[in-house]
Amino acid sequence: MGRFFPQVAVLVGLVTLFSGGTARAQVWADALFAEKSHDFGNVPRGGIVRHPFVLTNKLNEPLTIVNVRASCGCTTGWANASVVQPGQAATIEAQMDTRNFVGKKATVLFVDLITASGQPAEVRLPVQSMILADVVLNPGGLDFGAVVKGQTPTQTLTIDRVGKPGWKVIKMVSTTKVLSAQLVETARQGEQIGYQLTVSIKPDARAGTVRDEIRLISNDPETASIPVLVTADVRGDLTASPALLNLGNVASSAKVQGKFMVRASRPFTIAKVEGAGDGFQVEPLEKTPKNLQFVTITYQPDDASTKGDLRRTFRFTTDLGDESPLDVIVGLHAAP
Repeated sequence: MGRFFPQVAVLVGLVTLFSGGTARAQVWADALFAEKSHDFGNVPRGGIVRHPFVLTNKLNEPLTIVNVRASCGCTTGWANASVVQPGQAATIEAQMDTRNFVGKKATVLFVDLITASGQPAEVRLPVQSMILADVVLNPGGLDFGAVVKGQTPTQTLTIDRVGKPGWKVIKMVSTTKVLSAQLVETARQGEQIGYQLTVSIKPDARAGTVRDEIRLISNDPETASIPVLVTADVRGDLTASPALLNLGNVASSAKVQGKFMVRASRPFTIAKVEGAGDGFQVEPLEKTPKNLQFVTITYQPDDASTKGDLRRTFRFTTDLGDESPLDVIVGLHAAP
């Protein structure tokens, strides 16, 4: 048996080295998050709750958010940026769908990161909630989908509660200025209580993504605040095609290009494009006002560029003062 000891010693050394490296990687990555877990508390069954985790890049090099995934299908996560420059911050949002569960539910959001120098790490963000069986939202949230700017679509949901005869929703709270809402009590029979919430998009809502909450405040500490998630994609006169530009697989040091078409019903110029860096470049912009403008994006990595699956958000700002900036995404796989 003695002749196997050297191999065992080498294996133990490698395991120790790997574990130590992983632990060190976890320490620097965990330190980027001021908050590393969240408890949603009591939530109604069927409700969709969300929480933003803020990542601040305290490193001296760019950081790429490679992937956000969850340990359970009831939870999803997304990041508002793919590359975070030194000193900048990004939001990682955890969203839990409670439709199929009752009682305590705990899950973990995994965030895969990699530095520009190639150091990977995984951060775990646990979230949990206590899903109440006697309070039900139907549907759990309001998703308007694509809305043409100026239109005023309306959707409704119901809130039902049993077992608390004196339960009331006493007010609604929201910080958004693009939604109008009306709450009506529809039933109060013994222990069964019902409300209907009607929500509309205001006609003066600016183009862009709506992702807001209306909170229903009740007289019961157990359900003191019930969040209702409202989402919409308000589309203005300004549009880009494609919304996602896939540049495919890019070999080391290779150069690839792709184009966006930006349209409006009136002549315009693109005043600014944000998103360049880490191998991405924007070709010079056309200065003549037109109804259709082309924007050329070039990617050519260097030794310091991040490798793997990349997604970069570009923001187009035009000289149309009543139009919000337009966000589009470039995706590719950079080979080592």
